[in-house]
Amino acid sequence: MLSTTSARLLASLAILALAPAASLAEEAEDELKAAVVLSFLRYGEWGPALPPNAALTVGVLGRAEFAGVLQHSLEGKSANGHPVRVVELKSAALQHTCQVIYFAGDNNPEIKAALESPALARVLTVGETRDFLDWGGAINLFVFHGHMAFEVSLDALERSGVSVSSRLLRFGQIRNRK
Repeated sequence: MLSTTSARLLASLAILALAPAASLAEEAEDELKAAVVLSFLRYGEWGPALPPNAALTVGVLGRAEFAGVLQHSLEGKSANGHPVRVVELKSAALQHTCQVIYFAGDNNPEIKAALESPALARVLTVGETRDFLDWGGAINLFVFHGHMAFEVSLDALERSGVSVSSRLLRFGQIRNRK
C-alpha cells in the first residue's frame, strides 16, 4: 500500500506526464483555427474601407498563447494583396486599427459587452464560444467530431462590411439565411 506522500508524488508525476500532451493538443487546435482565419482573410472582400496594399490587421483579444500562434501562422502572409498583421489587444476598445478581431477564450461577459459595442460594427468578429453568434459575432470556430468547423451569422457578416466567398461559406453552418 502506498503512503499518502507517495500517492501524491505519483499523482503529480501522472499530471506532469499528461500536461505536455494537453498542451500539444491545444496548440494543434490553435494552428487549425489560424488556418481557418487565414481562409476567411483570403476569401473575404474588404471593400473600399481597406485601401489597396494596406495591411489587413487581425487583433486578438484573450489568450496570449493564441495570439502567438496566430502571429506565427499569419505574419508574412497576404490576403488579396494585403499583407496580414497580427496584434494582441488588451481590450476591445483598442480595435480602431483592426479589420478583424479574434476573441480567444471564454470570458463571456467581456465578449458579450464588446460585441454589443457600436465600435465593432464594421469589424469582422471571430470567436470560439458557444453563444458567440447569438451575442452578435460573425464567425464562430469549434471542434466537431475531431475536426475544425465553423458557423457564420450572415447578418453579422453583412454588418462588418466584409463579403465572404460562397466557396468558403459552403463548408460551414450558416445562420440567418435570407
